[in-house]
Amino acid sequence: MYQFAIRRPITTLMFALALCFFGVMAQNRMPVSLFPDVDIPVVTITTTYKGANPETIESKVTDKIEEAIGGIDGMDQIFSTSAQNLSYVTAQFVLSKDIEVAVNDVRDKLSALNLGSEVDKPIIQKFDVGAAPVLSIFLSSTTKESTELMKHADQVIKPLLQRIQGVGKVNLVGYKERVVQILPDPFEMNRLGLDYRDIAAKIGAENLKIDGGRLIASKHEWKITTDADATLIEELGNIQILPGILLKEIAKVQDGLQEARSFASFGESPGVILEIQKISGSNEIAIAQGIKERLPYLRSLSEGYELSIMRDTTQYIQDSIDDARFDLLLGGVLATLIVLLFLRNLTITLVAFLSLPISIFGTFAIMSATGQSLNLLTLIALTLSIGIIIDDAIVVIENIYKKLEEGMERGKAALEGVREIGFSIIAISAMLLSVFVPVANMGGVVGRFFTSFGVTVSAAIIISYIVVITFIPMISSLIANPEQNRFYRLSEPFFIALDRTYLKILEGVLRFRYWIVLAIFLLFAFSLSLAGKLGMNFMPDEDKSEFELFIKAQPGISIEEMHRQSTLIQEELLGVPEVRQSVLYIGYTTQQKVYESKIYVKLSEIHERTRSQDEIMQELRRHFSQRAGLTLSLSPIPNISGGENNSPFKVIFTAQTTEQAKEVADRFTSILRTMKGAINIQDDLEAYSPEYRLTLRREALARLNLTAQEVATSIMRAFSGDQPIAYYREKGKEYDIILRLEGENRADIASLSRLQLRLDSGEMLSLEGIAMIEEREAITSIKRKDRQRQVMVSAYLDKGGLSLGELVNAMEERKEEWLLEGVSYDLSGDIKNMKETSEAFGIAMIIAIVMIYLILASLYESLLQPLIIMTALPLSFTGAFLALFVSGQTQSLFSLMGLLLLLGMVGKNSTLLVDVANHKLRAGASVKEALLGAGESRLRPILMTTIAMVFGMLPLAISQGAGSAAKAPMGITMIGGLIISMILSLLIVPAIYSILAPLDQKLRRFYER
Repeated sequence: MYQFAIRRPITTLMFALALCFFGVMAQNRMPVSLFPDVDIPVVTITTTYKGANPETIESKVTDKIEEAIGGIDGMDQIFSTSAQNLSYVTAQFVLSKDIEVAVNDVRDKLSALNLGSEVDKPIIQKFDVGAAPVLSIFLSSTTKESTELMKHADQVIKPLLQRIQGVGKVNLVGYKERVVQILPDPFEMNRLGLDYRDIAAKIGAENLKIDGGRLIASKHEWKITTDADATLIEELGNIQILPGILLKEIAKVQDGLQEARSFASFGESPGVILEIQKISGSNEIAIAQGIKERLPYLRSLSEGYELSIMRDTTQYIQDSIDDARFDLLLGGVLATLIVLLFLRNLTITLVAFLSLPISIFGTFAIMSATGQSLNLLTLIALTLSIGIIIDDAIVVIENIYKKLEEGMERGKAALEGVREIGFSIIAISAMLLSVFVPVANMGGVVGRFFTSFGVTVSAAIIISYIVVITFIPMISSLIANPEQNRFYRLSEPFFIALDRTYLKILEGVLRFRYWIVLAIFLLFAFSLSLAGKLGMNFMPDEDKSEFELFIKAQPGISIEEMHRQSTLIQEELLGVPEVRQSVLYIGYTTQQKVYESKIYVKLSEIHERTRSQDEIMQELRRHFSQRAGLTLSLSPIPNISGGENNSPFKVIFTAQTTEQAKEVADRFTSILRTMKGAINIQDDLEAYSPEYRLTLRREALARLNLTAQEVATSIMRAFSGDQPIAYYREKGKEYDIILRLEGENRADIASLSRLQLRLDSGEMLSLEGIAMIEEREAITSIKRKDRQRQVMVSAYLDKGGLSLGELVNAMEERKEEWLLEGVSYDLSGDIKNMKETSEAFGIAMIIAIVMIYLILASLYESLLQPLIIMTALPLSFTGAFLALFVSGQTQSLFSLMGLLLLLGMVGKNSTLLVDVANHKLRAGASVKEALLGAGESRLRPILMTTIAMVFGMLPLAISQGAGSAAKAPMGITMIGGLIISMILSLLIVPAIYSILAPLDQKLRRFYER
């Protein structure tokens, strides 16, 4: 291939330009996001059964759904919550299950399930890990009625937002549906002898539209419709309830809203939040830009309303992408400067530099063709690839340069330079691919995210190989200039002295090789013990200038009181100097629990404050530690949401009964509270909510010819309003007509006990005459895992305390103190992800090491020489662990990735040195002579490539901006490992080569005879 490239320079140049052209086009068209879009096979099933309590929901809905879907192929785990009016089931499938197939399987099973006419049809949805809002818009008004505000949000703003390209769902927070309210006067009802069932039946019978069949003639037919729908709300008030008695005379008939079960406010203004989600695979930055461009038009349609951007997550994404692009550019410039410093030849350095944009843009083209997005991980991968690209280029250019110094003409020097080193390039590229291909195919959820990382680096390796054996020899044959400039002549004595010093050190190492090798392995053993002290966290913390404060009160609190107490806390937050804005949400969960609220807090930018986000959160934890009747917890906002609870430490206890699970959870929690650094410890077992339970007197019902159904229906019609009695249609939309007592008529137990029911005789009877009413505590929700009752304990970690891994190990060591027979437990959240990640990385490392050995053994036709080259692989971890320890970093997902990347990169130097030593051995040199010659020959290239890679990755290691939590651990790990590997390649690998070379020669004679 290199021969063709040198003979056909224009063709080769056009190929390089084509890579750049298609790469630029691909980059501009690739979707932009913070992390890759990943489909996790998780399906949620939401079912509404209005008027049902949690026990009824569990037995009549949740249990049946779990039984129906439990046998689906690939089902892993089933979680469920049964709450008032609502069943919420989450089905987790094995990762190999296609999400579309999973959704269809669930839909097929539930389509055959009969839950009863009173239960709404289950809503089946895919769980989207990237479903966090791209942008949140707040709509409020100081002049409009609440009904107008809700209507404007739902019918004007939301549809226009959904038309913007890339926009998926638009969730309305703090929104209340429009309803037509029938609010009877209980005194008038009692005076006229009316039951609430009577009014419901009458309105349902008078407000309807029914198909009446058809008129059919010989040539035509006509549809018959009986239309008795009210066209104006006022018409409903004219319905005759009794002869001469209209509905409006005994009840208020008004346009209104659902009873509030959620609330949102931005600053001091209540309103509606429109959370805008993207379609999977779309460009988040482009979506946000499209919304902002549409905002002036939306405001022009919103006279009397205030429309403002409340939260823009794409700003962090844009900052992360911009910083990563800068790191990529800076890394390339720094690496090129190192090459110039070593080669001291501007023309040849230019050749090396040109390989960077060609390879990078070529990689973009492959990324686009394989469906990758431009995200933080792929840009980190490209930044790391700079070292690989510049290293490949240096290996070839340096050898061509040597041929030029020997007096060869350019064309021949380029040809011979590539031919001589071609075997090493293949070995290096194959070794690198054997590391990154397993990365692209790692198991677990985390493996799905790192697929794009592995694909990107693998693409860079392949493109870099093509460039160094085509473009570099071609351009070198045309412009390479071996002339030595003044700077070269002045600096050459330093490099000559460096060569001599190195050879003296190498001679000493070879003389004491056994002791040196023993010492380095003892150092490696020490570094392993150091690794145990680093601690292990799944994701490193990052200052994103935002966090959330969660507030939980006792069930039974009214939404008005919850609002009052939450607002007081919000005002205290706004008193913190660094806090810029806050948003209050009440009833923000799927179940719309009014006793739970959260406050989103936006801080000033990092450069505008002296305290870190973590320091501010620690102070607030101390400030809010004691609040009577409230449980408060603060949480940083994760880049990848784990659902409603984003605590890193989560343990789920399951048993046949809630009491069994709770006993173990309580034991576990009491021990957990003694652990250093464990904060915001709580379980998810809901406190009991107060309720009035009616026990009907059966003998009284029989005597009065009343049924329990009639009594329950009357109570429900008077106090609930959840189930519509009819529907009101306006401009193609349908609204519920609800019947319910007005607020002051249902404020205490007296209003319940004096509720009147009409008997068959027309006589009225109060409820207290046929029922015993008692106040008691009721279950708020029932949570299950795999059809067993569950209790989950969660906690956050404070800096300065135990790491996540250390905390897990500490609790496992005391298992006998908290675990009881009949109760099982599972790790969840970051603990589970960390465990799966460690296993996935362990498997990937084993596969990489085995693949490296198989490839090197095949290429070198030797069983021992691959071991010589691979000695540097695990030993380089010493530098990585030392670098993490010195920088104060813990082990994490990204430092583990750095260790895995080291496996491929550190073997490059060893390969070059061993390859040259083999050539000299075959030429008749002794082992010592071959190693000294190889060392002298490869010293400068090894120093140059390693230092160039280190400087190429330096922007990652010292990163302080957006995304630095991911970049810094990986960069620090890589730099520490590369520096140590450089020393190992130059000194330890020759020592091991000298020990194993005689044995290798004997083995060769055995299998080559």
